[in-house]
Order: sequence, then structure tokens, then C-alpha cells
Amino acid sequence: MKEEKIKRKKTEYKTTAAERISYSLYFIGQNLIYALIYMYINVYFTDVGIPAFAVAGIALTVKVWDAVNDPFFGGLVDKVHFKKGKFVPWIKISIPIVLAATMLLFAIPENMGRAAKTAWAVAAYLLWSVGYTMNDVPIFGLVMTMTDNQNERTSLNVIGRVSATLASTIVMVIIPSFRESIGGWTATVFILAAAAAVTMIPICLTAKERMTPAKEEQEVSLGEVLQYLMHNRFLFIYYTALLISGSLNIASPWRLYIARFCLQDESIMSITGIMGVIPTVAAGLFIPALSRRIDKFRLYYTTASAALILNMIRWAAGFENLTVYLILTFAASVPSGFTSVLMFMFTPDCAEYGCYMTGKSCPGITFAAQTFFAKLQSALMTALGAFILGMTGFIEGEDAVQAEGFADVLWNTGCIVPAAGAAASLVILRFYKLNDHDVQLMARCNYGELTREEAESRMIYRY
Repeated sequence: MKEEKIKRKKTEYKTTAAERISYSLYFIGQNLIYALIYMYINVYFTDVGIPAFAVAGIALTVKVWDAVNDPFFGGLVDKVHFKKGKFVPWIKISIPIVLAATMLLFAIPENMGRAAKTAWAVAAYLLWSVGYTMNDVPIFGLVMTMTDNQNERTSLNVIGRVSATLASTIVMVIIPSFRESIGGWTATVFILAAAAAVTMIPICLTAKERMTPAKEEQEVSLGEVLQYLMHNRFLFIYYTALLISGSLNIASPWRLYIARFCLQDESIMSITGIMGVIPTVAAGLFIPALSRRIDKFRLYYTTASAALILNMIRWAAGFENLTVYLILTFAASVPSGFTSVLMFMFTPDCAEYGCYMTGKSCPGITFAAQTFFAKLQSALMTALGAFILGMTGFIEGEDAVQAEGFADVLWNTGCIVPAAGAAASLVILRFYKLNDHDVQLMARCNYGELTREEAESRMIYRY
């Protein structure tokens, strides 16, 4: 069937300006917290004296177990019916838990023995993981109950991703440049947690869950959860690809190590962080308009391919010339800015597809699957990064002196391993077939605006 031309009109918002601003602010607060864990938990643990191999064990044990529980929490979200909404009550419950656990996680007493420090890390990490699951699944699902308009959902997801990137940049700037002057890890994290609280609370006061699918949400058993996920093949294709690329992206937890040992200056990480936010903000400005002309998955695949090529060029150029390093880092951040904004925009599409294929509206399970894969790749990335670090002979301790040649090993491994993961994910993504045109028809069918026969007669692909 030839591709049907899509007439895209200017988005007619169902959400209010206050909702959109609050949604944006929420992702700033949430990602101040997430960036701390994603980028620095390995560094913090080794700085306080926990060996790299132990850090690998902590990450693998705690985060894999947490990831496995995410789909079951998604099922709980779909079963529990609060009087004041489906997703907002969970957000209200989770905010104090995740903030308290974050502060505990970065407050390990230095006078403890290694075993005690490891036990503290495990306990705080478990609490943080529970809070973050309750925090993350509902905020992505909230988009589906705020509006049923595809373009508006895209706009909300864009402002969320741009805000997340801004928050990550703030963390990248503050930790390397100001951590010591503020008073160390614990004092810095307490300040960031307070800022996160201020920005996360407004969504609890403004969000309105106005959309209810025509297809009744049903009580879903464990077997039905697994059956639903098995039928949602595009969800698995997309997140399997992200799992591979994310798990091998050991350069992310190694950023501060690379700044310390390759570039000999932690503050350079602040510079690259600021450089990286510019393309992401630009992408956020252009993506809503581009998505009315170009299918967003096609845009994602193109920019992901470009980022891989530019990162390989940066690896070949090396780190000895700081000017060349900074230029190539900025060049690679341009397509990466687009992929970082777009990467979580496909879960609502998969949720609509799942509802269309099974007749069951299970957004909680679908977004829990997103959180599951995100946490699993984070666990594998953190554990693999720490394990490889230990294999290099890395010596724990913030002031430890590393062996000669350590910088070269760190650079080569930190570039080649992520590139291999990115290349493998691009191969898998060739099998992803959902597109904006067909998903909009699925959504209209799911909400009772079209019959299944009417929707299928106008689709580009058969599902």
C-alpha cells in the first residue's frame, strides 16, 4: 500500500498552560535526582572507599531486582482506582520517598568499614529504586490521560525531554565544578534534592486526568500481563534495542573518570555539559514542527546513526588536543540532542498499539515496561562499567593515583564499547514499523471515534 499523505493541523491543546509548565518543571526535578544516580553513583561509591567490583555487585543485585518488579507495579497501577485520578496520586506518594532515599544514598559515613558502607549503599539503593519506580511510571502514563491528541502528546514529551536534559546539564555543571566548594557530595546532593522538591510538586496541583479510553480498563492477572507484553512486539523491539545500546554505554558513568584521568581537569565535564544542552534545546524547539512533516521514528533513526558516526570520529581523534576534543564533542551532541528528546516518545505509541491489538487498555503495564528496560539497562551499564573499571586495575579512593597508561585504556574502552552497542541497536530498530499516521488511527479507534475496519482501511501497514 502506498503511503497515505498525512494532513497535520496545528495542535489544539486540551491541556492548560499551567499543566504544561508544571509537566516541564516535574522533569527538571526528577532528572536532577536521576542524573545524580546515572552519572555519579559509581564515582561516589568508589570515592568513599567501596571497591569497583563491589560497586558492580551492588548495581547488578539492586537494580536488576528492581527492574524485574516494574511490570508488576505497572499492573498495580492499572488495577488500583483512586478517586482523584489514575496517575497523579502515585506521583504524590512517591516524591517524598525518592527524595529521602536520594539523600540517604549520598550520606554514607566515611568512618564506616567497607562491609558497613556496602550494606548502607544496598539498603538506600533499594529504597531509592522503589520510590523511583512509583515516580517514573505514572508521569509518563499521565500524558495519555491528559490528552488523546498525538501532536499534543508529542509536544508534552518534547518539553519533558528538554527539561530532563536541562536538569542533567545542571548536575553535570555543579558536581565537577562546585561540589568541593559547596561542602562535598552530601551537602551538594541535599541542595539538589531541595531544588527537585520545589519543581516536582506543582504537577500534583495542576494536572487533570480528563481522558478515559472507550475500552474499559480491566483487572489484569499476572498471566494476562505477560500475554499483553508478548503481543506488543514493537514495544519489545524498541526497548530491546535501547537495552543493548544503553547497557554498553559505559561512557556515561565514566564521564567524571575521563575528565579526571584523560583530560586532567574535572571542570571540563561542566563545559561539555553546557555544550550538550544547546543542541537538545534546539531539538526541543524544532521537533514539534518537524514531527508534523517527518515521522518521528524516521527522525530518531537518522539522528542516532549520525551520532554513532561522529562519536567514532571523536574516538579516532583522541583526547590529547583539548580543542579538537571539544569541537568533536559538540558536533556529536547535535544529533544526540535529537535522540535524547525523541527516545521516550514511542511508549505512548506502543500503548495505543497494545490496546488496539488486545482490546485491553493497560497504560500502566506499558509504561512500567519502559521503566523496566530503562532500569535494567542502567543496572547493566553501571555494573559493566564498574566491572571493567575493576579489571583495569583501578584503585578506589578520591585521591588515589592510577597506574601508567590507565588514561588510554579508559578512553579506548569508553569509546569502543558504547559504539558497538549503538551499532547493534540500529540493526534491531530496522524491525520497528509503527508510524505516527497509523498510531493516530489506532488512538481514534481505541477512543471510539473510528471502527476497527475504518482504521485499518486507512493504515499504511497491516498489523
